[in-house]
Amino acid sequence: MAKSSPIETVTETVIHVTREGEWLPPEELRAAALSAVDTDGNLTVNLEGVEHLDASSLQILLALAAERKKRGKGLRLANASLALSRWFEYAGGRTSLLHVSVNGHA
Repeated sequence: MAKSSPIETVTETVIHVTREGEWLPPEELRAAALSAVDTDGNLTVNLEGVEHLDASSLQILLALAAERKKRGKGLRLANASLALSRWFEYAGGRTSLLHVSVNGHA
């Protein structure tokens, strides 16, 4: 009798942008984004505890979202503060590229 092996299914990959309460440096965020751009399934960036982003971090997130959209995949920003949610809206990414949940609410 042949054994069947389970098929691995990736459902969600999460990028945590803080470490010990501090925002990741842009070069680390960029490296994480580049490694996750081809991820199958859902890609989520967890913004819990982040109250503001610098311009380079916003640029990285918008570029990641645009690249995933080109590949037919999405990007979700989870646990964004209301202020960050508004910032993404002003940057033009909230409706066209990003799915933003404010503090856990879609």
